[in-house]
Amino acid sequence: MATRTEDLSTLLARIPDPAIRSLFTPEFILCSEEFDRFTVDMLLKLVSDLGLTDVLSRGTTVGEVLADRGWTPRAAIPVTWFFRKLAAEGELALEGSGADAVYRSRGTLPAGEPDRSEARSLALDPRSAPPFAVVRAMVEHVPAFLRGELSGEEVLFQPGKLPLWFDYFSNDNLLYQINNRLGAEAVARALPIGRPADVVEIGGGSGSAALAVAERLARDGALSRIRRYVFTEIVPTFLRRAERTIRSRWPALAAEFRKLDMDRNFAAQGVEPASADVVYAVNTVHIARDLAAALARIRETLRPGGVAVFSECVRPFEGQPIYVEFVFNFLENFTGVATDPATRPNHGFLTPENWRRSLAAAGFEKPEILPDVENLAKHYDAFFVAAVSARRPRSRP
Repeated sequence: MATRTEDLSTLLARIPDPAIRSLFTPEFILCSEEFDRFTVDMLLKLVSDLGLTDVLSRGTTVGEVLADRGWTPRAAIPVTWFFRKLAAEGELALEGSGADAVYRSRGTLPAGEPDRSEARSLALDPRSAPPFAVVRAMVEHVPAFLRGELSGEEVLFQPGKLPLWFDYFSNDNLLYQINNRLGAEAVARALPIGRPADVVEIGGGSGSAALAVAERLARDGALSRIRRYVFTEIVPTFLRRAERTIRSRWPALAAEFRKLDMDRNFAAQGVEPASADVVYAVNTVHIARDLAAALARIRETLRPGGVAVFSECVRPFEGQPIYVEFVFNFLENFTGVATDPATRPNHGFLTPENWRRSLAAAGFEKPEILPDVENLAKHYDAFFVAAVSARRPRSRP
């Protein structure tokens, strides 16, 4: 579970910027800690339900487990994460690395009781409910996934499950809204001074990030700072919902809506080069199949001097298992990406240093990470949220 070396008030005081600090409420941090405990307890329960207790007591590799059970090769990613997370919690010993890593229980594994952590989180703040619901929706189908009978997308993105995601990617979800609020603050700071801006949002989902931007600017009576807001999303269902919601709540926002695949040429999809002062994305760019290519497209979409703003879940330490990955490791669009040892050593979430290297390689300058996750991680190893921004140079290098 998360390790915090000091009380909340002392920890939060380490964020010097009051506008950024105010977003990280005690309720958010405490409920995040309960969700972390919930994922660990759910893993312990899964290990028991899947009959893995005995093999872990003897010591096993992930490959041996898959071969013994006849599980699909794609099960290796979530099962590896299961074992790495339990090793990080001190429940399993880890010997070796990579595919040859041997995992062995350090003693009798405790029974997982995820209901307790969920109840504590809901008592702290009922708005923390959506992530628990998404995990439970996946867990009941884990055996079928491991046997290769269902994909994660078939489980979690069937029409009947979409309301789970509308609730999850929402500003009413305590454990997700921080990404949108922090990103909105970073966008407000990135807008040019003295003239209205053109903004392109990539992978906007059902619109919660755009809503947060509008709310942030409206708070200062500054919605007119945006001349044009081009909202893009690849999934038609989410795109239609976003258009309805944004037009209804913020009719004064000059918003346009279009389908965009960030893994293809932007201009061919109607987003022209040098057309944006800000390109914005929340928890989107890390799933680009080729991160370098996606960042190059984003850079070309910006005008010289324009700013890319990515509000992202970040990994404070290389190789650190993050509780948010529990569900996403079952999804092909999260795991099926090209990696690079220098800039993107793993699928999914990146470290601040990975982001700096990736942005520099793509021709960006002046990277900034708010808040300073690396410094905060010295006192709290579960500080996973940051706004990563960088600028397209004003003249070609």
